[in-house]
Amino acid sequence: MDEHDPVETLEHPSWCDRAHCTATVPRPEYRAGETGFHRSAPVTLGDVPHVGDIVLDPDLNPLVAFLAQPAPPWEPVTYLKAGTTADPEFLSLTAAQARAALRQLDALVTLAHADS
Repeated sequence: MDEHDPVETLEHPSWCDRAHCTATVPRPEYRAGETGFHRSAPVTLGDVPHVGDIVLDPDLNPLVAFLAQPAPPWEPVTYLKAGTTADPEFLSLTAAQARAALRQLDALVTLAHADS
């Protein structure tokens, strides 16, 4: 092995989908944002007809969500990102924030279900 051309490997989280992953091994002279993100395959949230003024069409402008984590040397914080084809990251929460929000939403929906 040439000492000037070390072979470095990049570990991917188990949920990382290589077809969507943009993560790269950092070079010594890397610049901010150059190392990309580990990304999961997107999940389409088909039962949401709109978000605010944005109409969500399952074929033309679906609501999608995916996981993302910055590649080293950045802190490996996992995010839940949601958006549309045109703006895939209009919602970005850490996994911990997403879990807390989903627990709160579940409690709220449970109240509605109790009345039905």
